[in-house]
Amino acid sequence: MTARGVRRLLAGAALSLVGLAAQSPARDDVLMRAMRDELARSMQQLRLDTLPGPYFIAYRVDESHALSVAATRGGLVRSDERAHRRLTVELRVGDYAFDNSNFFGASGGGAFAFGLRGFRGESELPLDDNYREVRRQLWLATDGAYKRAVQQLTQKRAAVLGQAHVDSLPDFTRESVVAIIDTATARPWSRAAAESLARDLSAVLRNAPDIYASGVECSAAVQVTRYVNSEGTTFTRSAPTVTVQAQAETQASDGAPLADAFVLYGGTPNDLPAPTALADSVRELGARLGRLRTATPGDAYSGPILFEGQAAVEVFNQVFAPTLIGTRRPLSDNPMFDALMARAEDPTRVQVGGRALPRFLSATDNPTVTSFGGFFLGGYRVDDDGVAARETRVVDHGVLKTLLTMRVPVRGILHSSGNRLGNGPVVTNLFVTADSGLSDQDLRRRLLQLAAERGNAYGIVVRRVANPGLASFDNPLALIAAMRGSASGSPTLGATLAFKVFPDGHEELIRNAEVSGINAAAFKDIVAVAKTRTAYTLPFIGRRSLSFGPAFGGGYAASYVVPSGVLFEEGSLARSAGNAPRLPVVSPPWAAH
Repeated sequence: MTARGVRRLLAGAALSLVGLAAQSPARDDVLMRAMRDELARSMQQLRLDTLPGPYFIAYRVDESHALSVAATRGGLVRSDERAHRRLTVELRVGDYAFDNSNFFGASGGGAFAFGLRGFRGESELPLDDNYREVRRQLWLATDGAYKRAVQQLTQKRAAVLGQAHVDSLPDFTRESVVAIIDTATARPWSRAAAESLARDLSAVLRNAPDIYASGVECSAAVQVTRYVNSEGTTFTRSAPTVTVQAQAETQASDGAPLADAFVLYGGTPNDLPAPTALADSVRELGARLGRLRTATPGDAYSGPILFEGQAAVEVFNQVFAPTLIGTRRPLSDNPMFDALMARAEDPTRVQVGGRALPRFLSATDNPTVTSFGGFFLGGYRVDDDGVAARETRVVDHGVLKTLLTMRVPVRGILHSSGNRLGNGPVVTNLFVTADSGLSDQDLRRRLLQLAAERGNAYGIVVRRVANPGLASFDNPLALIAAMRGSASGSPTLGATLAFKVFPDGHEELIRNAEVSGINAAAFKDIVAVAKTRTAYTLPFIGRRSLSFGPAFGGGYAASYVVPSGVLFEEGSLARSAGNAPRLPVVSPPWAAH
């Protein structure tokens, strides 16, 4: 199909995906009425013997309609449409100062599953608007959440009595009551449009002799979230999203696995590049891997490293952004859990009031922004706690001013920043700005100057870094590197595209390299950045328990606008560890024609 034909197909899509999620507001009336009615009854009647009733209940229903198609070498291999409604109940017993949440108990009641998340019951709701059945599911989920909550509150009180020092922070914040409608009218792909685009894009590498495996996945989703709580807050939030992922894999001459991918997000197909531009990106993906097949593995290196483009964004995503999340260490009656939490804490983490970046850099998170220079950014007007979204200046001229939080207070931050999606706070749209930046040429010269001062014959430029959240679509060595870095306490980045840069200007491609030594503390000593900025959207992997929010229908992603070049004075480069598999015994069948 021609690019014009694909455009026409996208524009005239039958909109089958929207389905139930985009019908008349009467559907909302049935579901929201059932939620409000059961909420009022539970707050009034829910008591167990002489135990206290709940002081706070929230119902959240996430209704998702998702389409996912995949193709390889021009042939469709999967085409699925799914729909579901999931109820989440958050129930708190006690009061705002001290309740059943923020506690990990050693026994009973599904403590781990609920203690860290404020005790939420979950249930699948029918897609049909059956008021009585919805009420029944709400009743059962609320009953289960309440029984777990009172048990956990008893355990928590006993644990407090046995500890000499207990955090005096309140367990829950009071926030403004809001009523927000945040819905989008734009439509994603039809199934036919997504299938056509996946076939066309995957066919680009059909006859590539050096690519052993490749594929394209096109996804679209509409997620509608309805929320009510006992304080009076209510919201309805929806946003259509589309995603295109392309991946390719091969092996180097010594058998080392090579893989790369690109992932693009949008609200509608119009937010993505034109089909011809997407095809060019797939073609370049294959060519890049072809060049890597003959590249030499990187030598051991210690010295300055310059991250450019996608790599500059990824280093902020994987290393810096997670330090901006404010989470509360839960109380526990289990010494083993306390020891585990202590070991998991990052010793390089900067405290609020300390310096997190150089004085010439600042960082702001703003979920209310939806685009930058024509580039699509995800976002929302209200978070999963029912707190209105707003701009948060997290780093001001190098100094960490605050953290991104939800309604669970952390030391020094007693109110939510409106950043909860799923089970905890997340980065949404992070903007890193510089008071001064260098041209690309000056940044390169600074790299070489620092390398010479270290006695190195060359400097290192990294242009692509693998994202472990895309392990099935990206370099498998990235996942190994991430696991190794997690075990050692020092982040390890899989560099899928890196170069030695020499004083005469020429570059030598290297492959299968791992970058280490770039931890949170290293960001304070960034030497210089580019004056231009790059926008990317990437899977956010800052928290070990991934909680994917509504922004991209089934996979939470954060958007970044950061300097397009970031120069660190000190980093290390080494070959990826592990044994390489043998090369195929015979060449691919398509290579003979």
